[in-house]
Amino acid sequence: ATPNRDEDSVAGRNNPNRPDRGARSRDGGRTRNLIAHSMLEVCVDTLRGCEIAIEAGAQRIELSERLDVGGVTPSIELLRSVRSACELPLIVLIRNREGNFVYARNELDCMAAQARQAIQLGADGIAVGACDSQGELEWEFLARIAHESRSIVSTGSARANFELVVHRVFDTVPDPQSSLARLIELGYHRVLTSGGGKHATDSLDSLKEWQQQHGEKITILPAGGIHSGNAEFVMQSTGCRELHGSFTKSESGLVTEFPQPSEIRRVRALMPNSANLSRL
Repeated sequence: ATPNRDEDSVAGRNNPNRPDRGARSRDGGRTRNLIAHSMLEVCVDTLRGCEIAIEAGAQRIELSERLDVGGVTPSIELLRSVRSACELPLIVLIRNREGNFVYARNELDCMAAQARQAIQLGADGIAVGACDSQGELEWEFLARIAHESRSIVSTGSARANFELVVHRVFDTVPDPQSSLARLIELGYHRVLTSGGGKHATDSLDSLKEWQQQHGEKITILPAGGIHSGNAEFVMQSTGCRELHGSFTKSESGLVTEFPQPSEIRRVRALMPNSANLSRL
């Protein structure tokens, strides 16, 4: 059972780590933050993991289940419990199974339904993606998700400043530059990517190029092997101001069930404009 904790600390209410989401502008249905800022996103697959991440300094949460397989869509019960406990921006991963990102029509329909449900249950954004056998993004599916999401937002049934994210399916695309341009046209806000390699540090040149070419219109969010030993180097090498990770690897190198608070604090302290976190 989760021990009793101060509600404001767990939920992010009056939490100094909570990001100022800044002024927003509308551009073709897309919302963009007008203030450049750093952002540390922590992916979790349990309520306890979410609580730990928030207290350690996470600024945004990505929720899924089964991080051991890269994450799948969280259950309704988990999403509800995390949403009620977390007032930080909450991104919900939409992925109906483990394995590759090539889906049958019924699987795409399933994920579209999961996306609608996540939005209606209070997600601040959804991370989605699918590709064909050649690695090209499934543009019809992504357009459908964008259209249906905007329709829900327009009714007032979604959170303010709702965001559309493409997950690491992007690492499979054969032409990243044109894909980014098309995602911008569809209204996507962010791409979660290692740059095409296994780890972000394997593809720093690609991440830098994409950031330089498209970073003013879509956020490039480096992921894959991010930790306190390379976080600052990744940001300096690419120009990216946001980072994503599970931070579940202990100092001894063992993968743990929950995020490591000390690791999150160290990474957060390295990020531009971060508060001086004393609990290192």
